[in-house]
Amino acid sequence: MAEDNPTGERFFAHGKVILLGEHAVVYGTPALGGTLSLGATVSLEPGSGRLVVPAWQMVVSSDYDGNELPLARAYRAIRRALGLSPSGFDLKLEFSLPAGAGLGSSAAFAVAIGRALIRAHALPGGEALVAAAALASENEIHGKSSGFDQALALSPSGFYLFSHAAGCLRLTQRAPLSLVIADSGRTRDTSSAVDQVASLLRDRSDEVRARIAAIAVIVDKGRAALEARAYGELGAAMQENQRHLSALEVSAPEIDQLCALANDQGAIGAKLTGGGRGGCVIMLAPGREQALQRAVENSGFRAFVAEVGG
Repeated sequence: MAEDNPTGERFFAHGKVILLGEHAVVYGTPALGGTLSLGATVSLEPGSGRLVVPAWQMVVSSDYDGNELPLARAYRAIRRALGLSPSGFDLKLEFSLPAGAGLGSSAAFAVAIGRALIRAHALPGGEALVAAAALASENEIHGKSSGFDQALALSPSGFYLFSHAAGCLRLTQRAPLSLVIADSGRTRDTSSAVDQVASLLRDRSDEVRARIAAIAVIVDKGRAALEARAYGELGAAMQENQRHLSALEVSAPEIDQLCALANDQGAIGAKLTGGGRGGCVIMLAPGREQALQRAVENSGFRAFVAEVGG
């Protein structure tokens, strides 16, 4: 245990949006994303190693107690990865972004928890150890993690190009991008969506490989457009990416409805973000964000305006 007392200290990790390239990134192509100022915050309090989530009225023991909720499994996976037994601290978790919506909440959770536990136990290894713990957590929740979410949660604010081969490359673009983020109301199912693409790859290999290659080209166009602040071109890349994701069967009726609504309201780009099968839709509508948010809310969905990459 550390000689000083870390009680009351707070540890933050931000969420993310994937602008372009989800699912294809699992097969080695790059993905383009940016950090959110929203995320997960963990504070250390005296206790016995429990995880306390006030918003969900949830308490998770550090030892197995039959609670099979994904977040409980993830918490124990983090502790196993760090080789920890129960300690003299409880961890209080608060989210400032929707959970289960494709905005990197689980990775933000894992990174914030990892940072707090490493501080509480004075473990050596720093952010590399946090990354290992976060990977264990993401694999526990999602089955096969692309690595993008936890890489962004660990990185400074900004825009990033990610691939398995090169890791996270921070882009030169520094101006934040304003997006409307609409919650479909359906919990995204990353594991199911990843399995769906894998199944299609077995059954319709040539078509799916062609779509993955096309998404890689879209990501490259989108990166160039973002760095040049050519938002019309970025919006067109988003639209094209969404068509491929729909063909890969990782969209959902609510996502399709939100994309159509965004287009009807003058958005220049709209697509799902994250695993799909639910979760959130990101909408690019420069100068019309507030009006688009109201239109989405008037249609019965939750929405907010967020700055990405700032």
